[in-house]
Amino acid sequence: MVKQNILLSNVNKSNVYDLNNDVTLFFPSNLFFKPPVSIELINFDLKHELILFGNSNNTILISYTDNSGELQKYNIIVDFTSQIKSDYDLAIAVQTALNDQVYDNYSIVFTVTQSSIGNVVTNYKPDVDASTAAFTIQANNIFNISFDHKDSIGTLMGFGSGVYNNTNRVDGTSTQSISTYNYVDMYNESGNTYEFPNYNDYNCKMTLFDSNGDVIDNIDHPGLDITISINWNVGLTSYDAIGKVLQVIETEMNRYNNSFTPIANFIVSYDYITHQVTISNVTGAHFGIGFDFQNIYNGSKDSTGSLHFILGFEQRSYINVISITSTKQSLTYENSFADDYLLFCSDISNNSSDVNLIGIGSGDNVKSNDILFAIPLVNASHFYPPNGDAYKINIGSSAFSLGYKNQVYNNENPCLVNFYLRTLSGRHILNNCQWSSLISFTF
Repeated sequence: MVKQNILLSNVNKSNVYDLNNDVTLFFPSNLFFKPPVSIELINFDLKHELILFGNSNNTILISYTDNSGELQKYNIIVDFTSQIKSDYDLAIAVQTALNDQVYDNYSIVFTVTQSSIGNVVTNYKPDVDASTAAFTIQANNIFNISFDHKDSIGTLMGFGSGVYNNTNRVDGTSTQSISTYNYVDMYNESGNTYEFPNYNDYNCKMTLFDSNGDVIDNIDHPGLDITISINWNVGLTSYDAIGKVLQVIETEMNRYNNSFTPIANFIVSYDYITHQVTISNVTGAHFGIGFDFQNIYNGSKDSTGSLHFILGFEQRSYINVISITSTKQSLTYENSFADDYLLFCSDISNNSSDVNLIGIGSGDNVKSNDILFAIPLVNASHFYPPNGDAYKINIGSSAFSLGYKNQVYNNENPCLVNFYLRTLSGRHILNNCQWSSLISFTF
C-alpha cells in the first residue's frame, strides 16, 4: 500500500477578512501517480470557542416553480446576533429572513413557529429532555426547502440536512432548546401544586444524607418532597450562570446544617476549566447526596427533577464523604449538548457512493454527504485515532478520485478542494479558532 500525507492548517488565515474556518487547497494535476482510493486521518488538533449562531449555520435554500413555469431558487441568509437566546427568538429571525426576500412572480408568505416539548412522562430519568423544542415552517403557497447547504441552519432547528419538496409545511424533529445554550433552566412544579411526584419538575431536586448515612426529610414538605428542592414557589427560573445556581443550592443545603455532627457548613464551587462541581463540608462532618430517587425512597417518590445532570454526577447516591467532585462535566449551558461531535468535512467526498460515514437520524437529522470524520468534541484537541479503520474512508468513486483517473484536471480545470468544520449540535465554531490535521491518501 502506498500513502501520501497532506497537512492542512488554517493558521495563516485572516480573522478580519476570512469569516469562516475553511481551508481550500489547490491539488496539482500531477500530485498523484494514480487515483487515490481512500483517506485516513492521522491526527487532528483544534483550539476553538463555540457560540450558538454565526455565519456557518444560517443558510436556507428556497425554490419554487413560479407562475410562468420557471424554477426560481434563493439562498436565504438569516441574520445572526447574540440577542437570539430562545426558540422564539430564532423562529422570528428565520421568519423575518424568509419574508424579507422578494420572490419573483410568486405570492408566498412564511410563518415559522416553535413549540416546547413538555416533560410529561412516567419515569424518573427524563430531565435532559425537559428542554427540547420543535420548529415548523409553513407558507400560504407551495415551496421547496433544502437544508443540505454546508452553512445550513437545519441542524440547529432539527431539520438536519433534509430536503423537502412540493409542500407548504415542514416540521423539524425534537432538538435541543436554544435557551439551554444560554440559560440553566429549573422548574419545580410540585412545590406549587403539592403533587408529589410531578413529572414536569426538572433540575431542582437532590437527596441529602446526614452523617449517619440516613435520608434527611424536606423541611417545607415533610414526608412528601425530596430533601433539597429549590425554587419550589417561584415556577420556571432561568439562570444566566452556573455560579448563580450553585449559590442557591449551597444556601438550601445549609438550611440543614444542624442535621450533621459537627454542624455542617457547605461550600459548592465550580471549576470553569474542567466544568466540574465540588461540594464540600468545611467543618469535616460526613454527608451524602443522592439522585436515584426510586431506590432511595423504595419507589415511594418517583420524582423527576434530579440535579445530577447540571452538577455532573451519575444518577446514584454518594454517602459518607466530606468533599466530593462531580464525575463528569456539568451539563449546563456551556455543555448542554452532552455528546457533541466535531464534523471534519470536505467536498472531496461529495457524490461518492462508498463513503463509509453515514449519519442516521430521525428525519435525516444527522446525515451529511460531506462528512469525512466525526471526532468527539471533547477530544478534538490533540486527537489521534485509536483505531485507523474507524477513521478511514473510501473515495474511489468520488468526483475527486475519478478526476485523477480520467485526467480531467489541468490549468483550465484546476482541482480545488474545500475542507471545513461543523458541529453535530449545529452550533457555530468561532472564526478565531485554529485547527490543523494530517491526512493520508492511499493508493
